[in-house]
Amino acid sequence: MFAKILGTTLAGTVFATAAFGGGAVFADSTTPSASTTPAVSAPTDRTNQHAIDALRDVLDRMVKEDVMTARQRDAVVDAVRKADWDGFSVERLGDILGVLVRNDVISARQRDAIIDGVRRSDRVLFRFAVVLDRLTDNGTISRDQNDAIRDALHRADWDGFSIDRLGRILAELVKHGVISAAQRDAIMDGMRR
Repeated sequence: MFAKILGTTLAGTVFATAAFGGGAVFADSTTPSASTTPAVSAPTDRTNQHAIDALRDVLDRMVKEDVMTARQRDAVVDAVRKADWDGFSVERLGDILGVLVRNDVISARQRDAIIDGVRRSDRVLFRFAVVLDRLTDNGTISRDQNDAIRDALHRADWDGFSIDRLGRILAELVKHGVISAAQRDAIMDGMRR
């Protein structure tokens, strides 16, 4: 009888331990962890705000030139803000704007004009996005490296104004083996053109 009570109690304890967070004790410690890739940090509010401010400059010019209405501009800004766009990917901006085209908020021609305006912008933040997208597209840096660079910029809270500070952040990535010195040079060369 005592053995039956002890067995039931032990089984209940094991179940409760596993159910409420203690299950890691029973994990197989011989298997490698699922992923050693660091998680990409969420963009900081400050970084997002710089991207939105820079985009708003492009959109304001378009409103002034009657390429779009003020209501459309506000809808674009709202969509970009809701999507947490950080300004570091023109390709992602195109995806966000694509939803607005499908929903008849803006036309495909307006979407292309916005993308073109961002690509031609003299804002350092947008120049960096264009350089990073181009180097990823031509295989100079991988998608994983692209993500790691953006993550490092978020963690460093780079605001898109200082090319020298960008160089220092990239130098740290070289030091830690995330990118090569040649890749850093390619990014910096693209920024200085």
